[in-house]
Amino acid sequence: MNLLVLRFSAMGDVALLAPALISIITKYPNVQINLITRGNYAPFFFNIPNVHVTGMNMRKYRGLSGIYRLFKDIIHLGPFDRVIDLHGSLRSILLSLIFRWKKVPVFVIDKGRKEKNNQIKRKNKILAPLPHAVDRYLKVFEIAGFPAPPRRGPWINVDSDSKFYASDFFKSRNLKKGATLWIGFAPFAGHKLKEWPFFKSENLVKLILKEFKANIFLFGSSSEEEKLNQLADGDPNVFIVSGGKLGIRGELGIMEKLDLMIGMDSSNVHLMALLKKPVIGIYGTTHPYSGFAPYNQETTGVLQVELLCRPCSIYGNTVCYRKDFACMNLIDPTDVILKINQIVNLPSSW
Repeated sequence: MNLLVLRFSAMGDVALLAPALISIITKYPNVQINLITRGNYAPFFFNIPNVHVTGMNMRKYRGLSGIYRLFKDIIHLGPFDRVIDLHGSLRSILLSLIFRWKKVPVFVIDKGRKEKNNQIKRKNKILAPLPHAVDRYLKVFEIAGFPAPPRRGPWINVDSDSKFYASDFFKSRNLKKGATLWIGFAPFAGHKLKEWPFFKSENLVKLILKEFKANIFLFGSSSEEEKLNQLADGDPNVFIVSGGKLGIRGELGIMEKLDLMIGMDSSNVHLMALLKKPVIGIYGTTHPYSGFAPYNQETTGVLQVELLCRPCSIYGNTVCYRKDFACMNLIDPTDVILKINQIVNLPSSW
């Protein structure tokens, strides 16, 4: 049985495919899965048997003609017995229509848009836990004839290149893992409304260094390096992990060595959780009930305040209609310190 799986972006959503694919391959070892996604996401699926990742630059496939060219570039990987569309975008739906025209059964994810819209209403809000993204993925496979239970993690395996990049990073900075707590901190997100106010991030870094014997690893993109340097403030125990220089592989190798990760509702928190490492996800405008909580840490890995206006967005791509950004401003750096103490089983001084 040869399955074509479509999930083009975004990074965290693609990474969350790993637990689902592990479940399917474990129960159905004779199934072959051809995953179409972005090429740099391939490390998320290292060492999952029978999963073949084909990286595609989706910018090359614009418009209707581009979708048909994408179909022609994919079809030679087949023949396929099923198409599993886990993206549910206009592009993937149109692509699936071509496969249907070619008599290939297609199964498309139900993203629960109506239920999510009910969560973000200003009035008559209905806030109830929705299925996790991983469970939604597994549901599509179930409808396609492949029911499978979730498996225990870790769900991302770090490959040898990742380990090499991480080892080189640590050696160049004379870092050796000992009694010191290694804490990752990813202060940024794809949308500004998902980010903590920057001064709170500055205060958190200072508090961690004061409260713990710790090294802090700041995660961000190349475009965020100036702010990362501002957070580091020249402290010898703070190190910058720039994805632009290390890439996803290097970041995964470093994450594997960390004791915990602090971040926003963003990919770094999800990746760390998939490595089965403790996380503290700071949620404000978005909400873990929408199905994007840190996997298998839906309660322990979340820091949030309960407000009637939350959530006001599913993805963070909005503005605060209250104008006070209370959902993030009411979370204090000392709250994060308390959460760290809970995770590492240390007595808190706060």
